Amino acid sequence: MPGRRNKQQDPEPVIGRPHRGRGQGGARGRGRGGPATTAPAPGPPPATRAVVPPPAPAAAASAATPSVSSLALELEEKARIPDEPRLVQPLVRTHFPPRPGFGTAGRPVKIHANHFKVNFKLAGDVFHYDVMMAEGGRSFGNDGPPKTLANKIMAALMAELKRQFPDVHVVSDARKNIYAPRRLPFQNQEFGSLTLPEDGGRAREFSAVVKEADPVAIRMQQLDELFAGRLNYTPYDALQALDVALRHSASQRFTVVGRNLFSGNGAKSLGEGAELWFGYFQSLRATQNRLVVNLDLAATAFVEEMDVLDFLRQTLSLRDLPTSLAKYQHSAFSKAIRGVKVNITHRPGVRRSYRVNGLTKISAQDTYFENDEGQRVSIVQYFQKTYNLRLRYPKLPCLHVGAPQKKNYLPMEVCHIMAGQKCPRKVTDNQVANMIKFTCTPPDQRKRAIEQKFREAGFSSDPTLRAFGLDVEPRMVETTGRQLPPPTIEYSGGARESPRDGAWNMRGKRFNTPAQLKSWAVISLADARYCNQASIEKFFKAVMAQMGQLGMRCPPKLPPILLKQRREDSVRGMFQAAVKAANQTFKTPPQIIWMINPRMDAQAYGELKLMSDSEAGMGVLSQCMLSKHIPKCNPQYIANILMKVNTKLGGKNGVISGPLPRVSASRTIIFGADVTHPSPMDKTRPSIAAVTASMDANFIRHASAIRAQGHRVEQIMNLKDMVVELMKQFYRQARGKPDRIVFYRDGVSEGQFHMVLNYEVTAIREACQALEVGYLPPITFVIVQKRHNTRLFPNNPKDTDRSGNVKAGTVVDTGICHPIENDFYLMSHAGLQGTSRPTHYHVLLNEIGFTADELQTLTYKLCYTFARCTRSVSMVPSAYYSHLVAFRARFFLAEGSDTASTVSGFSEIAPETDTRMRRSSNRVHVSSGGVQDRSGELRPPCFDLWQSAPARRKPLQLLSTKASRNSLLNSFQHRAVHSVHNDEDIGGLMIGAD
Repeated sequence: MPGRRNKQQDPEPVIGRPHRGRGQGGARGRGRGGPATTAPAPGPPPATRAVVPPPAPAAAASAATPSVSSLALELEEKARIPDEPRLVQPLVRTHFPPRPGFGTAGRPVKIHANHFKVNFKLAGDVFHYDVMMAEGGRSFGNDGPPKTLANKIMAALMAELKRQFPDVHVVSDARKNIYAPRRLPFQNQEFGSLTLPEDGGRAREFSAVVKEADPVAIRMQQLDELFAGRLNYTPYDALQALDVALRHSASQRFTVVGRNLFSGNGAKSLGEGAELWFGYFQSLRATQNRLVVNLDLAATAFVEEMDVLDFLRQTLSLRDLPTSLAKYQHSAFSKAIRGVKVNITHRPGVRRSYRVNGLTKISAQDTYFENDEGQRVSIVQYFQKTYNLRLRYPKLPCLHVGAPQKKNYLPMEVCHIMAGQKCPRKVTDNQVANMIKFTCTPPDQRKRAIEQKFREAGFSSDPTLRAFGLDVEPRMVETTGRQLPPPTIEYSGGARESPRDGAWNMRGKRFNTPAQLKSWAVISLADARYCNQASIEKFFKAVMAQMGQLGMRCPPKLPPILLKQRREDSVRGMFQAAVKAANQTFKTPPQIIWMINPRMDAQAYGELKLMSDSEAGMGVLSQCMLSKHIPKCNPQYIANILMKVNTKLGGKNGVISGPLPRVSASRTIIFGADVTHPSPMDKTRPSIAAVTASMDANFIRHASAIRAQGHRVEQIMNLKDMVVELMKQFYRQARGKPDRIVFYRDGVSEGQFHMVLNYEVTAIREACQALEVGYLPPITFVIVQKRHNTRLFPNNPKDTDRSGNVKAGTVVDTGICHPIENDFYLMSHAGLQGTSRPTHYHVLLNEIGFTADELQTLTYKLCYTFARCTRSVSMVPSAYYSHLVAFRARFFLAEGSDTASTVSGFSEIAPETDTRMRRSSNRVHVSSGGVQDRSGELRPPCFDLWQSAPARRKPLQLLSTKASRNSLLNSFQHRAVHSVHNDEDIGGLMIGAD
């Protein structure tokens, strides 16, 4: 161990205080390293907190492009209302609205779902116990020890309980909860001397206090009351106890990741040091069929067990091991190895493990420390002298392991990656492609595979289930769905098209509202040998011809085409040159810049969108293409591109013919909202909240608002301000205020329903009151869930589409849905490959009074209004757009930016990200008698707040640093949503497929 040590302890494999100047030594002492200091995630304001039933267990701009001047004006428009006494009482709901009957529209179809009925026969209650763990008399506190250690301590505790009480089947969630079908003979008991063998051969002793929870008895009769309709909330405490019992035995045999259970048998290599493990998802649910187990296939990436040097070679795609690392290799491998656990191999009989934090900046031979004799030695010298081991790769950096604040280093060649670790990093594009190849199974094959996993789960022979009175039937639940008719799509001149299986063709038709293109330009990053000036001109002549066929108007001149001449030519420089060239050619600023990429290049795409969203062209849009399409001049490809371009320029491709239920009868705004979070390994970056809203009567054009907020905060902290912005835009576009609000909220788990409903509906109402006192339009608030594990399998082959999935328009609200609440599953898109996933909609508030048929039909028809393709999509577009907007906003929080290292101090919004968002050119005070501005003049209600124009300001300066990208969030949020779609072939989403 390079460094001083206690002579009574076994030597550690590595220590190190590199001699790189005074003051850089790691923290001394043997205490546990504490986590980095971060601000706690903000919760809702006290006034909006609600008392709710026992929580669920943790689960798994208008399309018309703004003009140059209007965009500059709207960049800093905010309606900031000072703190005043609340005009809206916070919504406090302890239960959700009941189902308003069942839907009847459509043709009935028989369907199997991957739910297996559970018969529950336990006569009494289940008893709940809390566990507090400690080491050496020191408690780990309410949060308990780290997850892996907690699992080991709980396993030792369960063995001790089994020894002392052999006739009681006790189960645990492996963290801090224990359940038993009979009451244990104590109220509070300490179990000491729970000994765990340490990796280095030493044993660690722990203790655990098991005490009765309050209340200790979980009343199972609640479930009968729920299914009988006598209970108006879901008893999640009872469901969680039985769910733990159902998975207890399997969790002893499989590797558990959340609600998934995996086995390394049959793993497939994904390349780059990862492999795909297969298993199954399992969850107990309460449905109209009473209790069911939802069982589905699962697969995820694990780190492949191997020597670290082999991992280095695979990760960097090298044929031979390097003797040293270039800067980009160092950065890439440091990210890849971070969070991985390794064993040491240089000490026979010692299998101590460490978690890797990253790489040292210098090599092993250049890393020095002071040894026990006070001598200055390098890592290489230490290993040679202490272990008689000559390092073969002394010029490679070392692994930084253990507590992040300590300087513990290990040479790569003495480390081996441990088996059974879920991949801690985001998988690469190549790995994703391999995952899709291995997991894409048709519905009939998936159904058989799920049935096989059911047999592997071993429910029929599990004594623990019998002790809890549980019996799982081996057949999938059968239910009845309905096939809703598709809408008719209307184009220019009254032309109509009827979709079939979620798709239609607009050949021979013109856009419903064609846009006019006045000024544009093209930049090409492709190699001129394969995509030259002549081929690009030919392609854009075909584009211009097809624009005419689709009804779009454009100048007769070809746009300026700028080719990349030198390797150092940047996207930024070419973009600025293209803006200038278009201005000179067409005598007006360009509306859109087209970029030709030689390959799927996320960096070039991000730089283009960054420029497009900055003030470089003040509203200049962008469109990406791959160079391989240019020589082909495929009319279908060009038509697909023009669908996106038309909507970006403010046109409408097609609209739904005829009225939509309820929303067409009066002025209605449809919102979509989502919050995207950084990767699990990222502990500092902010979450991004995005809200979109429809701006026209056809629900085609949308505007957006976005905010950065605290790390992994799910509720939208600034929803009130965002709704105010979008309502004001709607007022200007529609020449009136909305009479109704439909709000589709994506990305919320069942355990967060009450929190989101009580906080966010209150925020929406406060936004309405801020705009006009007494203005409270009825709201329907719907949760949109794609990340669930229910799959639908048609009984009759006649009810399938070409991919073998249920047809687009299949809706299910019986059998597999909530026993009393208003929810439904909707397959709104046609499958392309694999087994499609229906979207789950759960209604948390229904003030508008939609019937089941009305809301299901509205939601399905809206899925045909997605602007960029002639296919229905898998979720309502407003929610889909909000997800795309939030994803696009990530470009402004670039890795390595200043924000990435400071956002842990967020309270609600990153200060440097949202400085301009918080400014207001004219703060107003709301009173019951009207609106009073700073001058003290009283104005009629509804005038200034709905129609106030922002003060004229100078355009923002071009942002040149990564950190300053964050302020682009302010300008970006006012752009038309259609301009933020992922362009084709550049990180685009597959529409209509999972």
